[in-house]
Amino acid sequence: MDNESVKKNIMNLRLERSLTQRQMAEELGMARNTYRSIEKGKTQMISETVMKVAEWAGVTPEEIVLGYLPSESGSIQLKEARERFNKRVNEITEEYETRIAGLMKEIRMLNDLLKEKDDNIRNLKSIVALIEKGQEQRKND
Repeated sequence: MDNESVKKNIMNLRLERSLTQRQMAEELGMARNTYRSIEKGKTQMISETVMKVAEWAGVTPEEIVLGYLPSESGSIQLKEARERFNKRVNEITEEYETRIAGLMKEIRMLNDLLKEKDDNIRNLKSIVALIEKGQEQRKND
């Protein structure tokens, strides 16, 4: 990590958010010229001392600036987040599959009730037809 990288990263963040230098400066609470100096590389964000200490200690500048090595810590945190996410996805999937199975059973039961109702209506219509036929025959006799 050097000042050139930091400068590019800051500028990319601003451009990703479609901000002008003036807007970015306002967001950061600084004058536009101050922000422009940072983006142009006139203002150093990372001290040469940090680079020298990192080189001397055999660590990355990120470890000195952040207090940890981002790739190692980040990958552990990412792995843990993935595990929590996958566990929750599995729990939700199981809940929904159980709910769907229950609803499917309920649908089958309701379909059976509908069929039974249709059978009852058909039987009642047959009975009514027989009664009407009997009454008509009595009238004719």
